[in-house]
Amino acid sequence: MKTLPFLPLALAGLLLSGCGTFERDWKKSLAEYQSGTVAAPAGPWTGSWTTATNGHTGDLRAIVTPAVGEPGKYDFRYHATWGKLFSGTYLVRFPVTSRGNRYLANGEKKLGLFGTFGHKASISKNSFHATYSNDSGDLGNFEMKRPE
Repeated sequence: MKTLPFLPLALAGLLLSGCGTFERDWKKSLAEYQSGTVAAPAGPWTGSWTTATNGHTGDLRAIVTPAVGEPGKYDFRYHATWGKLFSGTYLVRFPVTSRGNRYLANGEKKLGLFGTFGHKASISKNSFHATYSNDSGDLGNFEMKRPE
């Protein structure tokens, strides 16, 4: 196929398209968190992702916000790195339920060419742990905490 060499470029363009606005929104979310105006599960999170099935790993940040017009749902905007060269953002919206001092965010979302993303998160005041899966059979973890 002649289009295959262009596939990595197209994927990189898709992933990189939201990086500039993520940085601006990250700074705003961090300032709001530091001022005490947001509480779990909302606000900024930072840590890493690891795919258990192949050992790949990278840095991960998230901005979590209540979904506008959808009570009980939150937007999870992730910014991940792959190696030292690539990074990208993606947004998923999941219902969040409260269980004691924890919040649970479980759901699935189709991410176009990247298939279906499954997400099961447990979030407390200062800790964010999630497992994820995709159509390719990859299984992994997100481990994040509040930024300092």
